[in-house]
Amino acid sequence: MSGLILLASYPKSGNTWLRAMIASLQNGGGAVDINQLSIKNSSATREAFDDLMGIDSSDLTDDEILAARPALHRTMAAMMEPPLILKTHDANLIPPGGDGLLFSPESVARVIHVVRDPRDVAVSWAHHIGKDIDTAIARMADENDRLGSSRIRLNPQLPQFLSSWSRHTESWLDATGYPVLRLRYEEMVAAPLDSCSQIGRFLGLDVSAPVVAGATAAASFPALKAQEEEAGFAERLPASTAPFFRRGTAGGWRDSLTPGQAARIEGDHGPVMRRLGYLP
Repeated sequence: MSGLILLASYPKSGNTWLRAMIASLQNGGGAVDINQLSIKNSSATREAFDDLMGIDSSDLTDDEILAARPALHRTMAAMMEPPLILKTHDANLIPPGGDGLLFSPESVARVIHVVRDPRDVAVSWAHHIGKDIDTAIARMADENDRLGSSRIRLNPQLPQFLSSWSRHTESWLDATGYPVLRLRYEEMVAAPLDSCSQIGRFLGLDVSAPVVAGATAAASFPALKAQEEEAGFAERLPASTAPFFRRGTAGGWRDSLTPGQAARIEGDHGPVMRRLGYLP
């Protein structure tokens, strides 16, 4: 198997939980250090871009970086053996300034795509970025939305093209050219052992009962939350208004959104929510 293994999701949809499960499976079901789920294991790492592309990314515009990232991914895929496992929050779309998909089929071995009810995403996203829920809802509807475009400091992460929640989600739902394992956050919550086994089999890892049980426990929400409380978590944003591992539930939007906010999300994303079973 050659190419990148991508762990793709819209932000706050379970990507960190997924990475913790995989890290434990790779360690025979052993403990996971959340602060070793490194920023370097991202498809948008500035350090990797500068090293592999031979260009100082700080000299480029956001659009120039986005246009160059497909070449970065091809280089990473060609250099890494065994395949490199990378998280990505990018949409699987042609970015502004680009002339091809960020992840061409020849650079990708397989993808695990995690989806989550956008009503829950909105609440978690608002806490993560330190904004009110209405601002998070507006960002989720913005087809031009990006991550990593700070003008205040040099972000260790490159600019990432999110687009809207609907376009982002559909871009991975409709991805072709490589195997895709699709996981619903809600099913991971309801049946973590089954989900962990699916992940392990898809990646060719040991899925014996003791290993899966150990990985599920090591990556459980209480275990991850306890680590953050004790040692902090590097991926929590300075502006965040809550711990990164805040609730770890499905359906919490019901006591966090107003009826009007829920209706806005359903209006913005109804067709994709119905496609995924989040609306009748």
